[in-house]
Amino acid sequence: MGRRSRYASPFGASVSVALAEARMTQTELAAKTGRSTAYVNQLITGHKKPSPEWVDLIADTLNLSPRERQGLHVAAAKQHGFKLDLTKK
Repeated sequence: MGRRSRYASPFGASVSVALAEARMTQTELAAKTGRSTAYVNQLITGHKKPSPEWVDLIADTLNLSPRERQGLHVAAAKQHGFKLDLTKK
């Protein structure tokens, strides 16, 4: 069986992109959010599921736009197992 991807979750992949765009490391994100680097890494690698409050804290810390914030919430919801269709009818 193959090794699990470093960012196996949609949320982890989204946060990784946002971190890269903000030129911030997981360690810096952890320090700015008051959590350990290990905890932030567990969120990003999919070992822990982020709460909506955590998604907002990360979005605020990374100064994400409203659209990017929504994308991060959608990715977190997918990690929780929700199937979302946000298209307008």
